[in-house]
Amino acid sequence: MTTTSATQEIAAAAPESAHVVKAFNTIFGHVLAKGTPLDAFIAGDSAGAKSTVTAFLESMELRALDAGGLQVAPTLESTGLLLMGLARNGACFDISLGAAVR
Repeated sequence: MTTTSATQEIAAAAPESAHVVKAFNTIFGHVLAKGTPLDAFIAGDSAGAKSTVTAFLESMELRALDAGGLQVAPTLESTGLLLMGLARNGACFDISLGAAVR
């Protein structure tokens, strides 16, 4: 299992004033382009930055689901790999992940 992520590496290299948020890697671009309602999982350590990203996602009619801090980024990146594996092995590339939130 990976203990770090590209997102965490970017955050480590960015200036301290930067706020990094992980988003979009669990949605294939062509599925996003269809304009259907989708869930977008996000992760980040700054509540303000996540709020800004959430507003942006909502402006695209996506539902932002906060997965936690940047320590969750490796899981989101692995989830993107899971989607690619499913797509390559018969599920097709028109899939997306969602969550039932009650």
